[in-house]
Amino acid sequence: MFVALFGICFAFLSLGLPAQGQQVLEKVRRDSNAGTVRIMTSGVEGARMIDEIAFTVNEPGRMRVLPMIGDGGVQNVNDILFLRGIDMGVVHHDTLALLRKEKTYGRIEKRLRFVAKLFDEEIHLISRSGINDVSQLAGRKVNFGKVGSGTYARAARIFKAMGVEVVPVNFDPTQGLEKVATGEIAAALYVAARPSPILQQIGAGSGLRVLSIPAVGELEKAYRKSTLSNRDYPNLITSDRQVETIAVESVLVGYLWTSPNERSGKIANFVTAFFDRIGDIQKPYRSAKWQEIDVLADVPGWRRLQIAQDWVSTRYAEKRKADELLVASSTEALEEQFSNFLTTIEQSGSLQQVLQEPPSEEKMEDLFRDFLQWRSTVAQE
Repeated sequence: MFVALFGICFAFLSLGLPAQGQQVLEKVRRDSNAGTVRIMTSGVEGARMIDEIAFTVNEPGRMRVLPMIGDGGVQNVNDILFLRGIDMGVVHHDTLALLRKEKTYGRIEKRLRFVAKLFDEEIHLISRSGINDVSQLAGRKVNFGKVGSGTYARAARIFKAMGVEVVPVNFDPTQGLEKVATGEIAAALYVAARPSPILQQIGAGSGLRVLSIPAVGELEKAYRKSTLSNRDYPNLITSDRQVETIAVESVLVGYLWTSPNERSGKIANFVTAFFDRIGDIQKPYRSAKWQEIDVLADVPGWRRLQIAQDWVSTRYAEKRKADELLVASSTEALEEQFSNFLTTIEQSGSLQQVLQEPPSEEKMEDLFRDFLQWRSTVAQE
């Protein structure tokens, strides 16, 4: 009742505003919605990464990126496809591959297009210090996370591939780590870009450690190999250890509109701004994970949004032209150097002897070695 009365009062007050005041409010409304792109991600760290993009590309009245924290996994894809107002999202590659294989949404590649491969997220297996190998987890409780989440499906796949049968439990990531610390469960699977701030906050003497996850069977093809070290987690990994694990690729995807409209236009504007300013996003003071991004890299089996493909094609053409110019200039410089070398040995009176008709292979090899030695000598002068 109060909310309704407040709305009525506000409407009357708005009607009573001077024309100039109404114009100001209208401008605020337009600026608040102009260029707004909502990107679904998952977890605090995922939101932090999208927030760093937003900080770089946001421009009042033209571009505004809003990170939206979801449940991750299949739910993120569901939200991109069906939740009103969601334009794009960060999805793990193994989730996309699974949905495509099982045809959960029919031919999902007709409804989603990728923009760029982003960073890798490492798979951390945290256990008590008395457990030294994944085989020791057999028959014990391991936190897989929420049923239906990407982490749950990933954990089930990993333990099946390793041939270790465990008892899945379903706590959120923070609860799972607390349960491991108290000894209520044996281990917890946690997916995050290394180094994870949450894991870095675990103090010395916690009794926790990070177990290796071998890239065995199907895991070798589905995931990337990665390594965790004492530099990442000084309180979880001793300085004499390196922990081998696997990492999942995260991909930025966008909804494919069947025809141009205001929403598709906003996505296009974001993609252009994101690609054009990728150098700023990769500045040293930002997350080191941004250094892993190669916006020109393909995601096997998937097509890019057209605006992204146009940008990449242009950059490929520019790079190819630059490479050709570099090769041409290098060849021209080399030819000039060789000409100078021939002039030098001609002045010494040995050119005719070297270039006897027909020159022997041995003589040509000697000539080439002399040329390389001459280049080195000239370069040092």
